[in-house]
Amino acid sequence: MEVDTQTASELDGQSRICNWLYNHLLEKSHDLKKQFIQSGDSETAKTLYTKRGLRNILPLIKQEHPFLKVVHSSPLKNTALRLSEAIQSHQKSKKGKRKGKRVGWPKFRAWKRDWFSLFYDEPEKGFKIQGNTLILSLGMGQDRKQRSVVLGLPEAHLLKGKIPRNLRIVSELGAYYAIFTVQKELPARKPISKILALDPNHKNLAYGVDTKGTAIEIASPQWLKAYDKRLDELKSKRDRCNKKSKKVQVLDEKGDPTGKEYYLSSKQWNKYDKAFRSALDKRREQTKTFMFTSAHRLFRDYDCIGIGDYTPQGGGITRPMRRAMNNRSLIGRWKNTLSWVARKSGKTFIEFDEKGTTRTCYHCLRVEEQGIPVSLRQWQCPQCQIVHIRDENAAINGLGKLLRELSTKSEGEYPSIVSSSDPAFVKKRWAWCILPSGVVVTPRGQDGEAIRNTRKLNRGHDSPRSKVDNLIIYDQV
Repeated sequence: MEVDTQTASELDGQSRICNWLYNHLLEKSHDLKKQFIQSGDSETAKTLYTKRGLRNILPLIKQEHPFLKVVHSSPLKNTALRLSEAIQSHQKSKKGKRKGKRVGWPKFRAWKRDWFSLFYDEPEKGFKIQGNTLILSLGMGQDRKQRSVVLGLPEAHLLKGKIPRNLRIVSELGAYYAIFTVQKELPARKPISKILALDPNHKNLAYGVDTKGTAIEIASPQWLKAYDKRLDELKSKRDRCNKKSKKVQVLDEKGDPTGKEYYLSSKQWNKYDKAFRSALDKRREQTKTFMFTSAHRLFRDYDCIGIGDYTPQGGGITRPMRRAMNNRSLIGRWKNTLSWVARKSGKTFIEFDEKGTTRTCYHCLRVEEQGIPVSLRQWQCPQCQIVHIRDENAAINGLGKLLRELSTKSEGEYPSIVSSSDPAFVKKRWAWCILPSGVVVTPRGQDGEAIRNTRKLNRGHDSPRSKVDNLIIYDQV
């Protein structure tokens, strides 16, 4: 959005008040939690643990603190709902009813660290679009009249002919953004003709094989390691500045100490914290670009994409290995991206059980009972004497499972390739490197030279043609 200095100050003030309300409600939640543990009162539990319990006490809080009325009711209401949702997530996680990592009790928020977003959850309530401007309602001023600000929307043409369902105002790196949610009908499901099966792993992001015998190896984003190193340096320098922080006592209206205190960070700490958060935001945005570029490119070529159900769960022998597998692995988030792009484009996405795909020979179906060591990238089947590329063999077996699953769902009749009489099922191999400018595709041999070259590209070279021979710029995204 186009925001001047005065309007930016208005938006910051609205966000600060919502942040204060969140912390105030959290403090009340602590008291309600202690009260419920001691008394077991059902009304207290209803206020604390239900979806709209904290929201229902907002009118009383507004009477106690009239300055809350300068903010529109929608952001205030959604601030309370946001805290209630966090408490419910903690309760579900505590009882084992929530997937993923265990979620702790909500913590107090620092506005300087995280700008509190303003959420207007009802259509045409609290905001209105007129041409290239956004009129945003703020609340009542001292004259008890409704106030509003006018914001510029340079890309308002994207909303032409659409009715926004809700609006969220956010701020990142000093810029302000308006995020609209619009209702859109999903396209009709397209018939399946081109199918690709992907085997996710850590050596590369994924290795895929399609029904025409073409193999695709998608290189993992090597630049994540450089970002993590940079983030570690900034965080280490920032933490060393904690020694210079000063303890400040909180005073009441009369100037007497209240017994509460907090630490005031130094200018050097703020400098490193700003640089750390800037690098963190850039890492996040580049990661999103990487995932969406690859997902859109795949679904432009294929009608159905299946991927193995493997997701890293904290394994790894050494600490650097565990960090690489968990912090720098995009497998879990990439699956969500593939699923979303498939729904948006009318294509099909399936996650299949990949158990046994690596240790099973796709040609003679012999199973290595002891498994294949992780360090072994190629292995020979003792029965049919075929030399397998580890990831390629797993992807071919996954393709067979995918075809059988599609046939079971009456999606059509697909030939089985697991017991194919042709030992050399894969005829062409390509290595993909995802860059901000597009997808770089390189012919790949069994020696793996192409994928090593694409890893060099992934580390940040700007001129790919001068660094790697025989490159093809497959498309520009």
